[in-house]
Amino acid sequence: MAQRSWKGPLLGVAGLLFMLLGTAYFAASGMIVTLSLDPGERTIVGEPPAGYAVTDQRMITTDGIDLAVWLVTGPTTTGDRAIILVHGLGDQAWNETNQSLAATYVDAGFTVLALDLRGHGISGGQVLGLGWYERNDIRAAADLLLETGFAPGRIGIHGTSYGAATALLAAAAIPEIGAVIADSSWSDMRAIMEVEIENRTGMPAVVARWLRPGISLTGRIVFGLNLDEIPPLLAVPLIAPRPILFIHGTADSRIPVEHSEALFDATLVRASEKWVLPGMAHTEGAWMEDRDDLPSPFQAEFLARVTEFFDRNLP
Repeated sequence: MAQRSWKGPLLGVAGLLFMLLGTAYFAASGMIVTLSLDPGERTIVGEPPAGYAVTDQRMITTDGIDLAVWLVTGPTTTGDRAIILVHGLGDQAWNETNQSLAATYVDAGFTVLALDLRGHGISGGQVLGLGWYERNDIRAAADLLLETGFAPGRIGIHGTSYGAATALLAAAAIPEIGAVIADSSWSDMRAIMEVEIENRTGMPAVVARWLRPGISLTGRIVFGLNLDEIPPLLAVPLIAPRPILFIHGTADSRIPVEHSEALFDATLVRASEKWVLPGMAHTEGAWMEDRDDLPSPFQAEFLARVTEFFDRNLP
């Protein structure tokens, strides 16, 4: 009588376990990506600066997202140069920094366009795009300014944190933007992905690190976000010959200053600049949000320096 082999059933069990583990792995990866790209609760933190003419309206992006936008002018506005302000993650157009920036830029003669990015404030959209899909938001904003009469090259963009990465990605694809300020941008999302996932989902960074291949694959297949294609580090050389001002604090623990160092090293334009703020944490050039919204010790210099940059590079 032939002896039955134990190898067949064992291989079957092993295959089943492998399939179950793989399913659980990609299910967990999908859950993390979905939670990470969920905008969450909307934050309405402020209003346009008082004492200026403000026109609020809506615009539709090429991929069908309805956005809130504000145009701000004042008595000294010349009508021939404009600045697009782009806020950070989980924020809204009129945080304290953008209020200060808008007033400063308008007083210097610029028109200011501020918008709520998709998934933020009172704009539409239910999924974040890591700056990649937000390029469509900036395209719509630039088109609005062009239709209003601003000439190509006379439009600047000032982005903060998530908005800075968005500004760099957008400027690479929008030649009408003449100059860029990137305050505290990441160079490659993958370098800070685990920490950001922990901040947004509560999932320990070590788990996110173990799931990284599944997260990358799920982001690409389900949401069309190829992490190999979307680093701002790849966008920066494409912005040439237009200049960029990179700003970053040395005490930034969320997006370390090395990110702006790498971005500056990647620029191909001698007119680009890097300004490192000693002792400042994340986006603390004008306001210190983690320190009871106190003015930054660099506030006056910050507002003067960013205005001078655009005044010089949007001639």
